[in-house]
Amino acid sequence: MNDEHFEETRSFRDPVAQRKEAAEKRREAAEAEYPPVAASYKGFYLRICDLTEQGRAYVLGAEGIIGSELVYNRESDFLLAGDGRRIAKLPEETTRQLAACAQDNWRITVLISAIFFRAEDKSVAVELAFLCWAPLETAYETALVNFSHNIAERLASGDRAGLALSQDQFGSVLRSGGEWYLTRATKREPLEKGTVVYKSRRSGTERLTGFALRHKTGCTVFATVFWIALAAGVVVLVWRLFF
Repeated sequence: MNDEHFEETRSFRDPVAQRKEAAEKRREAAEAEYPPVAASYKGFYLRICDLTEQGRAYVLGAEGIIGSELVYNRESDFLLAGDGRRIAKLPEETTRQLAACAQDNWRITVLISAIFFRAEDKSVAVELAFLCWAPLETAYETALVNFSHNIAERLASGDRAGLALSQDQFGSVLRSGGEWYLTRATKREPLEKGTVVYKSRRSGTERLTGFALRHKTGCTVFATVFWIALAAGVVVLVWRLFF
């Protein structure tokens, strides 16, 4: 067959262009199926160095548990402990960002991510994880609450989970009922010279303390188990000494 009569029946398609096109279609599908992330969710980390005296004692003490929640007071722009103690006032830039969320009745969850200490001047800083979302239908609200609980558990395990989400990732969170998350941990900003990480995960004791603080009956259960174990130990010791 003469070359000039040969017709090419196959067409070339750029694989890179195909992947971009597929990604764009997924993005469009996610936007159509789920609420737009830009108008529905915000997630970010914030480091605060200016703590109150109560705040310093709180984060350095037994109650400063990684992954535990602080309360954002919308009137004073202070972060509070569960019993109302003032931990720190938020920077102006952050308060402006949260004011818009509060005005639209967004839910604002604040979790302790890490605690830092500098021996030279005994300064204390705390890193916080903010997860904020707009009022959504019940299934989506449940998914985001579950997502925030999972983020708290990852922080407790020492994993600095990614909080900022693309539209596709936001859809994955809602579709999975809050079980989906970014598997790659995010790096924190470099620490100043002389500053060390005081806490970045929960110890076994802190997990028990956290359970007790979360549940009204937790303290009673914890104390009961402790005294039963202590009494059992005494009985075993007496038995071995005299029998």
